[in-house]
Amino acid sequence: MAKRKTSAIISLVICALCAAALLGLVCAFPAFLRWFYIDVHGLASGSDHLNMICGLLIPAFYVCAPFAAAALYMLIAFLVNILRDRIFIRRNATYLRLISWCCYAVMLVTLIPGLKYFPLLIITCAMGTVGTLLRVMKNMTQTAVELREENELTI
Repeated sequence: MAKRKTSAIISLVICALCAAALLGLVCAFPAFLRWFYIDVHGLASGSDHLNMICGLLIPAFYVCAPFAAAALYMLIAFLVNILRDRIFIRRNATYLRLISWCCYAVMLVTLIPGLKYFPLLIITCAMGTVGTLLRVMKNMTQTAVELREENELTI
């Protein structure tokens, strides 16, 4: 039990750091992107390649950011439920279902630009995989909830 709580607390800290990073990127993504490709990778400012990358990544990021924020919010709520020993409840199954839909939304958003810029296809595949894993976990949690509720009705 102590290990589960410790793991949930560590996961909450990581989620909080991810939320802070997401907020920072929402505020400064275009500047960060230009710094990364110009100063770190040495692309020429104003080059066609840089403009193509920015033209694909900036809109994709800002469309995906609300889905990432929603997924982080629900993941934090899920972890808080775990800390409160409320594990096999319908709300947690709902959180897993909605987080999986957020993953699928990001998958769809990155698919078309990913055909032009390969690293986005990696995100597409990762989100499809994570979304599917979460659906499986949701189905297991839903079954556990139903079994728990059925057992509560048994005398």
